[in-house]
Amino acid sequence: MKWRDIVLASLPPTLWAVTYVIAKPATQRFPPILLTSIVYALTAVALFRPWVRLQTPFWAVFAAATLGCGLQSALIFSGIARVPATMAILVVQSQVPFAVLAAWAFGQERINYSRFVGIALSLIGVASVVGIPSSTGDIGGLLLIVLGTLSWGVAQGIIGTVSLDPGGKLMGTMSALAAPQLLVMSLLLETGQRTALLDANLEDWAAVAVLAIAGFVAAYVIWYGLLRRYRVDQIAPFALLMPIIGVLSAFLLLGERPSPIALGGGLIIFAGLAIVVREPSKADL
Repeated sequence: MKWRDIVLASLPPTLWAVTYVIAKPATQRFPPILLTSIVYALTAVALFRPWVRLQTPFWAVFAAATLGCGLQSALIFSGIARVPATMAILVVQSQVPFAVLAAWAFGQERINYSRFVGIALSLIGVASVVGIPSSTGDIGGLLLIVLGTLSWGVAQGIIGTVSLDPGGKLMGTMSALAAPQLLVMSLLLETGQRTALLDANLEDWAAVAVLAIAGFVAAYVIWYGLLRRYRVDQIAPFALLMPIIGVLSAFLLLGERPSPIALGGGLIIFAGLAIVVREPSKADL
């Protein structure tokens, strides 16, 4: 990868880590699925150009929007509302092995023995964090995050295989498709939407704006643009920056101190991911 692209690839996980921390208090003000619907609507306003025709097949865009935006965000943000931000950021790292497995399933890359071991190790680490007693986090919330990262991983496999459009154009269309999906889910599964919208103050709406501009518009335009030019296994490793930045952000902004067990599980996840994303040697092939 070029140095410019390495720097660019470092930005999305940095933005995601910070915005996940910001999302934690925002999910206490807004129902989480409604929150993501608003964020995707704002993203669509910024990026969607209905008069510009996509080159990527529509079925792929719709599937990626449903799995990688709508379903993924509903699951992950519902989970974030129920667990500490630090634990959410650690568990969300399961998105990397899921993305690599999805890319393998779509024929974009190969799975060798060492990568299989790394995927298994990282998922053991996720399981150890999820299994922490509920006094430090809601197990149901953590499982929602794991399911959300699985959905996101499948979407990355689809996008990395068939995408033919720039990141901004792709994200704009996906956001326009995801926003109404999430609104319907919110109306069916949540309550208190009207009260939340009327009672939200300027600080609450500022958090929503930061989520939309930094965590969605900027981050995903860069991410999907890079996926168009590089393989999933070349881009996914940069997600390893998330736990470092996220845990530090949660400490500085929310005062969260992760338990030793959670940190231990995070280290196991990190070790497994390091094996998954390393360049395979000739002996591995």
